[in-house]
Amino acid sequence: MSAKVLQDCLNYIDFLRSTGYFVSLSGFGANFEPYTSKLLNYEIHLHSICLFLKQNDISRDKCVLNKKALNKASVTKPYYSCCYAGVEEYVVPVFYNDKCIMRINISGYRGNLKKSEKFINRASLFYGQDAKALYSELSTLPPSLDQIMKFVTPLKYMIRELYTYCQSINSTDSLSQTKQLYLKALYFINENYMQEISCDSLAKQFNYSTSYMQYVFKKEGSTTIKAKVNSVRLSKAKHLLTHSRISITDVALACGFTDSNYFSTVFKNKFGHSPREFRQG
Repeated sequence: MSAKVLQDCLNYIDFLRSTGYFVSLSGFGANFEPYTSKLLNYEIHLHSICLFLKQNDISRDKCVLNKKALNKASVTKPYYSCCYAGVEEYVVPVFYNDKCIMRINISGYRGNLKKSEKFINRASLFYGQDAKALYSELSTLPPSLDQIMKFVTPLKYMIRELYTYCQSINSTDSLSQTKQLYLKALYFINENYMQEISCDSLAKQFNYSTSYMQYVFKKEGSTTIKAKVNSVRLSKAKHLLTHSRISITDVALACGFTDSNYFSTVFKNKFGHSPREFRQG
């Protein structure tokens, strides 16, 4: 039953995205283990401007800091705001017994807050006019909060049901050391998938030996680090092929593949179609 609720939840988000709403999830931490890995595929904003900024170490770090600040903030009701680069979004907290268990983000807007234009102008000074050009692709017509809540409310119900199940079988206080490290590594991969990530670099990031990191991924994820990194990258690539017009080569580069031919090969091996065939439908 829990697996069906999860799939219904993800299918619903995919449907909302197909209708033009850029829905993502955030702030769920380990509350939804053992489904954290799948939920992380829906955690990153995939607008062209966001992908562009994530290619830069400084702007990517700002994005991470922005998320950490939001995780610490006391959010009690839905609100409309923007990030450091002026990308506007709705943030809808999901509560269970007065505890915020997740946030639903509906992003991809611009020009409705005075500070957003100021932020993108400042960002373009550091990251070039390409940032401003990509920013101009965002919509200036966000839906009203009432419209947002009409399609977000069913998603909130599904999230609460999934959370109830996860809490019945697990407690974040009792997660093993290897599980905690595995989840930290997954978050790191999802934040940095567009950069070079190797087993050695991941081990160094968390101050463990390479052999121990390999053991953790095999034990907790039944996979290798390279396979997991590729899986994350391919998930992002699939979304870009569906929701953007950028070239297949640029999709590959934006998702961390330095060789577009290799990208096409691993994409076809996973999904049964080449990137071009997948985009053509």
